[in-house]
Amino acid sequence: MYEILKHTHSGLRWVALILILWAIFNSITAKEFTKREKLVNLFSMVSLHTQLILGLILYFISDKVKFFDGWMKEPTGIYRFYGMEHLAGMVIAIALITVGYVKSKKGTTPAEIYKPIKLFYIIGLILILASIPWPFRANLGGAWF
Repeated sequence: MYEILKHTHSGLRWVALILILWAIFNSITAKEFTKREKLVNLFSMVSLHTQLILGLILYFISDKVKFFDGWMKEPTGIYRFYGMEHLAGMVIAIALITVGYVKSKKGTTPAEIYKPIKLFYIIGLILILASIPWPFRANLGGAWF
């Protein structure tokens, strides 16, 4: 079960990233706000919330999250990353993107709608990219899928 959840969480990351990038691209280039843009903004937020649920399940069953005396000083840093950095970065990013989505719903013109999407989705995307355990980050055990 753990492996299925881990691969689902890892694979769904690409869907979430593509949707966030699409929403940001729309907010920069679109002249009017259509139903398609509204759905892209919504689905990007929903995909992140789905990721959060899967991640929280993994958080409680993973062997990479251990709290013991000295876990912050562990030489590889894997327990600190998964136990604190990954979780905190992702929760903050999801909260920012959710705030951006909610604020965009209050706008009446396309400029008022897209301004919070640009701001909050870009900051959230930066946090997400910094918090992902990419394969090229030493000793974190991340994979492309």
